[in-house]
Amino acid sequence: MSDLPTLCLTRTLRACQRQPLVLSESVPRQLSAGSESLTANIISTVNEVLDLTTFVKNLAAEPGMLAPRFFLASLLPRYCRPCVVVVSQGHRVAGLLYAGERMVAGMPTGIVLGDATLGTMVAAHPEEIESVMHCAVEALLKHKTALRFRVASDRLALLRKESAKAIADIHFYSNEHHAHLKLPRTYDEFLAKARRPTRHNLCRYRRRSELAGNEFCPDQPFADFCAAAKRLLPKAAYPQPKRDFQRSLAMIEAMPSRLLIGLRRRGGDWISLAGGWCDGDRAFLVSQLNDRTCGRESVSLVLRSYLIEQLINRGIRELVFWNGTLAPLNLYTAHREEVMVYIDSRSFPWRLVHQACISLAKFAPVTFGTWLRWEAPNANGNLSA
Repeated sequence: MSDLPTLCLTRTLRACQRQPLVLSESVPRQLSAGSESLTANIISTVNEVLDLTTFVKNLAAEPGMLAPRFFLASLLPRYCRPCVVVVSQGHRVAGLLYAGERMVAGMPTGIVLGDATLGTMVAAHPEEIESVMHCAVEALLKHKTALRFRVASDRLALLRKESAKAIADIHFYSNEHHAHLKLPRTYDEFLAKARRPTRHNLCRYRRRSELAGNEFCPDQPFADFCAAAKRLLPKAAYPQPKRDFQRSLAMIEAMPSRLLIGLRRRGGDWISLAGGWCDGDRAFLVSQLNDRTCGRESVSLVLRSYLIEQLINRGIRELVFWNGTLAPLNLYTAHREEVMVYIDSRSFPWRLVHQACISLAKFAPVTFGTWLRWEAPNANGNLSA
């Protein structure tokens, strides 16, 4: 993004800032009849977020992706800072909402981003999730300029409340994000359900790889995996930005049950690596690197065939491809019904910023379209206004 548009945007965003980030206020919402009112406290520092670890561990002995450490690993520090709402009832923490605040040129914008599609946005007892989320959203609406939530379609009712509509403009857009692959009881059953060309390629390329002397490594020490991935990254068939690669490694490191597999030549050179984690009976594949010089060997498909067999043997019932997957496995995956919810303040300064972002995205969609997607979505996906 050029310097002039960034400078203009940051100046206008500064005018939209209304309250300090850290706040504490009473919210007129109750978890149960006769109980105390809830209070919301928004925190933004790493240490404050990590201090929530004890609370989350009281919800589950192994919180997995609800752990504060995982949430912090999922953020890109240059582009997003923590914006976590801690909801309390008296002296008791009732729950929290994980979100990040968008940064532009090192300045917080007041635009809050949250993702609830994998059940990792709200940490609370099941019977209190709705009250905690309502309280947190109301607090954010009073102190931030815009909220951006990716949610499952069955959670939309939580964001359609009249109290929110009275002080903000709300729009809903269809969205596809992660791809979910259901796993059967045996690998043979998986092959039997695959289409003939897919089944043929899975078996043929894996057999060729084995005849060539390639070795599948079902597990690696995390430090060794990182070192190998850094060496393979410059040769990857589908290179990814370094910041995304580093975030993927940080997320994997934050999970206790890691998934670190690879395919290497007889001489020890890695030609394909994949990383993720397991959480309950689900596995998540967040990163895969394939040597682009091995395109004719379909090393990506070979590695995934080993992975699927390994997961099935471990009793895993679902493989989630982070941000989706390509052919041929995309033919067998499903995208959950998800919606991107855009909640905008009706303040005059923010309306100016909002319109400026939309104009920039239309004027130069290649240069600004992707960068401004968090602010100016493609109106063709509009579900409701």
